Amino acid sequence: MAAEWQQCKIGDLFTLHPGFAFSSRDFTPSGVPVIKIKNVKANGLNLEDFSYVDRSFLETRSAYIVFPDDILITLSGNRLDGSKDTWVGKVAQFRERGSYLLNQRVAVLRPKPDVVVDKRCCSFILSSEAYQQLFIAIATSSGGQANLSSSQVLRADIRMPPLAEQRAIAKILGALDDKIELNRHMNETLEAMARAIFKSWFVDFDPVRAKAKSRQPFGMDAQTAALFPSSLVDSARGKVPKGWKTGKLDQIVDIHSGGTPKTSIPEYWNGDVPWFSVVDAPRPSDVFVVHTEKSITNAGADNSAAVVLPAGTTIISARGTVGKLALMGVPMAINQSCYGITGRSNFGNYFTYFHLQDKVDELAQSTHGTVFDTITRQTFGIIDCLVPPPELTQSFDVLAKPLLQRILANLFASRTLGSIRDALLPKLISGEIRVRDAEKVVGEKV
Repeated sequence: MAAEWQQCKIGDLFTLHPGFAFSSRDFTPSGVPVIKIKNVKANGLNLEDFSYVDRSFLETRSAYIVFPDDILITLSGNRLDGSKDTWVGKVAQFRERGSYLLNQRVAVLRPKPDVVVDKRCCSFILSSEAYQQLFIAIATSSGGQANLSSSQVLRADIRMPPLAEQRAIAKILGALDDKIELNRHMNETLEAMARAIFKSWFVDFDPVRAKAKSRQPFGMDAQTAALFPSSLVDSARGKVPKGWKTGKLDQIVDIHSGGTPKTSIPEYWNGDVPWFSVVDAPRPSDVFVVHTEKSITNAGADNSAAVVLPAGTTIISARGTVGKLALMGVPMAINQSCYGITGRSNFGNYFTYFHLQDKVDELAQSTHGTVFDTITRQTFGIIDCLVPPPELTQSFDVLAKPLLQRILANLFASRTLGSIRDALLPKLISGEIRVRDAEKVVGEKV
């Protein structure tokens, strides 16, 4: 099978179109998203952290519009050590709809007019580990910055199968990616539902307002409804449920610091304990972190401040990039730039997460530090909050649990599907596994 593959240069098949050098004054709070280096991951896109420009750029810079199914490649990276968050030469297919523009040092690979290829298959090939390492190897480095030129990319070798096989490979691996994408969209819906319940109960006080009008709170059983008062009273915070206390955030949460084992001791690293840093923060809609780029051993945890915290602990990034939130999907340790947060006095884990989500802007605006913005323990002591009865937070957790546990299950499933895709790709490329055998493997999983 692999013997029929054509050996050629990327430039034999594709043209390369670099992005535009938008200046800082071009960016606006909203508008047309601009795809930067940080938005392109190996075989995926980060759609949560865009910069924007005015829509007028769609006319004045129309040559830099990104189209569905375009293949994106990053031409710069922070370093050449192979870290997944900083690889130069990251490749992903753009599969979104809508108007997007391309920033400098990101480029688009488009098939030449006389060339017919399956772009999804090509994207899978170029985003594989072998090509990621190839792009790292041919990149040049200056001052810690890794760079690829257009000519370096176009001169790189690529082995292409016959078109029918390209399409078969794209179908097989695409089925896995489509299922991962479906899980992502499902998680967005599930997280929005849980967040809406939290807002209804603890921000808008809808059950209290309903009871004040002698109505049964919508969609709520009598036992849960009985936990809410039937009136609102005036306070410095406006109307609040009668009987709910006011306090500071640090009165209802426990704050756990993190740490880093000595990097000079190999026995402390690459163990079974996930070790969270801000690069591991999930999409907000995914809520949970289930895997980290780095891990430590039990010895590393025992000989540092990196305490292993239980699943269900909320993580908040507290230094540099502040306010990134996640729930631990598995027990893990955190670095010293984060805090682990758990609820006191039987306050629910899920309530604690959404409560912090509601307070994160206030926390971020109350940071300290001359070099880095920093949330300190003292920051939690200056943030006002309402204190509902603990049993009400537990009732919220009971209601939110099926939604959030489904998110967690989807994340584990997507991780498995991604591993299968990554394992099949090099075997398909090398001819170690035939297409029909790969179809059987995928058919059992999707």
